[in-house]
Amino acid sequence: MKRKVSMIVLAAGSGSRMGLPKALLRLRAGTPLLEHHVLTMVQAQGPEDPFEIIVVLGASASLARPLVPSIARVVENSEFSTGMGSSLQTGLRAVSDDAEAAIVTLVDLPDTPVDAYRRLRERASPEVLARCTWNRVHGHPVMFGRDLFQRAITACHGDIGAKDLFRELSAQILDIECGDLLASGITGNNDVDTPPQAEAHGLVLPPVAPGGVLPTTGMSDHA
Repeated sequence: MKRKVSMIVLAAGSGSRMGLPKALLRLRAGTPLLEHHVLTMVQAQGPEDPFEIIVVLGASASLARPLVPSIARVVENSEFSTGMGSSLQTGLRAVSDDAEAAIVTLVDLPDTPVDAYRRLRERASPEVLARCTWNRVHGHPVMFGRDLFQRAITACHGDIGAKDLFRELSAQILDIECGDLLASGITGNNDVDTPPQAEAHGLVLPPVAPGGVLPTTGMSDHA
C-alpha cells in the first residue's frame, strides 16, 4: 500500500463579514468554490495513490453539501459557531485509520496551487508537522502527522485552531516554501472575508435561495 494522506477543507463558518457562508461562493465561471478545492486536491494525488478528501461543513450545510463532488466525504461540525478550532477537530477525527498524515486548508484560500499540496505530500510521515510558507511568510495549507492528531485536537480552541501546537513544537516544524508557485505579488495567504475581496479573487456570491435570504447562523468568520 502506498502512502495515504488525507486532505481536509474546513468550510463550516458562517461568513458574517461576507454576508453568507463562504462555502457557497462560486468562481466567476460558475464552478462552486468547494468543487474547485476538491478538484485541485484530486490533481495533487498520484494516479494510483490511495487518497481521501474530507470537507467539513457547518453553516448552511444543506445548501453547501450539493456543491461538494462525490469523490469527497462530507462531515458536519455542529459546533461551527465556536470557531475554526472545532472544525479542525471534526476534520481530524474523521480521518481514516490508515492515513499517516492530514493536510488541512481553509475554504477562503482559493489561490492554493496544486504543487503546494504535492510538496506537502512528498514530506508526509506520521510524526511530521509542516506548513506552507509564501515568500517566507507562514500560512496554509498545513500538515499534521498521525502521531500528532490527538495533540492537535486538544490544542484547538476558538478561531485559533492549532496555533498553540505550532508554537509548542516550533523547533520541529517543517516549513515548505511555495512562493515560487504563484505569480509575483500573489500569495497563498490571501484569504477572502468580504464581498470586495471575493470579487478581487474572481469569486461571486450565489443567488438568493428560493424563499429568502441565505441563512448565516453563527458568529465565526472562519472555516
